Amino acid sequence: MIFPERIQIRDVSLRDGLQNEPVFVETNQKIDKMKDLIDAGFRRLEVTSFVHPKWVPAMQDADFVGQNLPEVQGVEYEALVPNQRGLDRFLKSKIHNAVFFLSASAKHNQANLNKSIDESLAEIKGLVEQSRREGRKAIGAIATAFVCPFGGVVPYFEVERIAENLVSLGVDELGLGDTIGKATPRQVYEYCSRLAEKFPDIPIGLHLHDTYGFGLANVMAGIQAGIHLVDVAQAGLGGCPYAPGSPGNVQASTVAEFLELQNIKTGLNLERLKQLDCSFPQLLRDAEALTKTIQG
Repeated sequence: MIFPERIQIRDVSLRDGLQNEPVFVETNQKIDKMKDLIDAGFRRLEVTSFVHPKWVPAMQDADFVGQNLPEVQGVEYEALVPNQRGLDRFLKSKIHNAVFFLSASAKHNQANLNKSIDESLAEIKGLVEQSRREGRKAIGAIATAFVCPFGGVVPYFEVERIAENLVSLGVDELGLGDTIGKATPRQVYEYCSRLAEKFPDIPIGLHLHDTYGFGLANVMAGIQAGIHLVDVAQAGLGGCPYAPGSPGNVQASTVAEFLELQNIKTGLNLERLKQLDCSFPQLLRDAEALTKTIQG
């Protein structure tokens, strides 16, 4: 097995890390944290989601965030785009990349998006076409790509079918999500290697939750299978409101140290990451204190 010299790491703290929190983090604090993440070496950041604030209150400031990003050469910002209304908002922002998502599990897709998988693919078709016409990058993200909280293990052929459809729609990149952290290293290796072989010109990313402690092993399995990108969050924050038992993305500092020890470069500053491991939980504590003050 030949290991890569470098792997790209994307931070999702400000979207996935905050979306399930019961408190709202002030917008100016989010933007300050973007600057900290860039200082730590991140060049791809998922910063918000253009969902209706009724469903995800933590993302209620998506429009303002999208207009007030730190402008740093070489840094790409990304956001989740669930539908046409979300795309309209996204296209008014300065965010570079749109992440269009659906689930490999029919039950999870229905719970998360209130649609069948085929209905989601039909909607995504127009969204991808429009975003690319506007010069934005389109990423196709497949949630519950390994295990569904409602239906158990998701067969590979279901994932491949969705990936084929997304590639035919013109996405620039594919992402596979272990939404509840139950994927095994063998499963990650098999699914990712088969997709990498089938779509050699499409970069593949991996979004892992560390619910059962499989995170680092799955990172390594994905890298050995040929993935290009790993998602991380500061202090292991994160979770999906429509996936019971999905706390915690793989932790940024842990992943960076794990890879650097194997001479796989990440471009990240480990000391800065360890500081962020402390500052992000403090950010949430401060937001909770402010909420109690306002309510009191």
